[in-house]
Amino acid sequence: MRQRLILVAKIAAALLFAAIAIRILVQEFSSLSLAELGKSLSRIGWDKVILGLGATLAAFAAVATYDGFALRYACKHLPFLKSGLSSTTTYAISNLLGFPVFTGNAVRFWLFEDWGFGAAEVAICAIVTTVVCNLMLVFIAGASLTMTPELLSTTVNLSPSWGSAIGFALLATATAITIFAIAGPKRLRLWRFEFNRPGPLLIPHLLACGVDYAATAAVLYVLLGDSLAIGFLPFVALFSTAKLIGIVSNVPGGLGVFEAVVASTMGNVPPAALAAALIAYRCIFYLAPFGIAACAIAVHALARASRRTTPRQPSTPSG
Repeated sequence: MRQRLILVAKIAAALLFAAIAIRILVQEFSSLSLAELGKSLSRIGWDKVILGLGATLAAFAAVATYDGFALRYACKHLPFLKSGLSSTTTYAISNLLGFPVFTGNAVRFWLFEDWGFGAAEVAICAIVTTVVCNLMLVFIAGASLTMTPELLSTTVNLSPSWGSAIGFALLATATAITIFAIAGPKRLRLWRFEFNRPGPLLIPHLLACGVDYAATAAVLYVLLGDSLAIGFLPFVALFSTAKLIGIVSNVPGGLGVFEAVVASTMGNVPPAALAAALIAYRCIFYLAPFGIAACAIAVHALARASRRTTPRQPSTPSG
């Protein structure tokens, strides 16, 4: 009964956020024609696309460390090439399709099964990655709201004082959790799973998440180019806040919600240029990695099938 209520609450929250996002997107882009959008897309040069792909590569290089960190908390080890494959394919697939339990984590389980791991290790990687990356996102969002409280006021019509208060609360919460994870009890329990205390290892893990978010923000930043009137660091703060709201919304991939938050805080960017950049961002950071992940999974599946179907060679008797 409790699980059903939680599911209903998540669906209701997703519908509410989606409705608000649709309203904002209609207000921001209702005057935009397909011809204007097409022209703006054509103005995005290959140099920006290449820079966006490079930033995407940097983000996924950070993502490749996630499963390795998570397994080390549980005193388990997986070679980097394998943990990198599971981390990046899981991330790319669930990013696009949403519902990670049924998409990305299903792929992770399929890979782990081939490497001698099971459902427990899949759950550990999924939980730890979600907690640590969202913790870093809370740090970034808290810092951005503390330094620029007007970000929240322009999005949900609250006074800047509310933005400062929420930012401070987020920073305080994230700091307390980090201190507890580094210097708290040696064994930590999260739901039905027990972990070793992360200790100082949590710091590089958080930094990897920070690189991931900064590089992800850089994809949209280079696509917007000269249309922006703010520097990169303030943009990372704004981007991370939008991403956090997208995650809280429970909408798969934050689709629509993320765009609505970005659009509502970038009134100085022409609607056609903003819409084109957002579409290109989704293609570069979501579709391209998904295609590569699908190819990587296909290659692994073929190699796995080949190992199972190759007959064993009879041993040659000695002397």
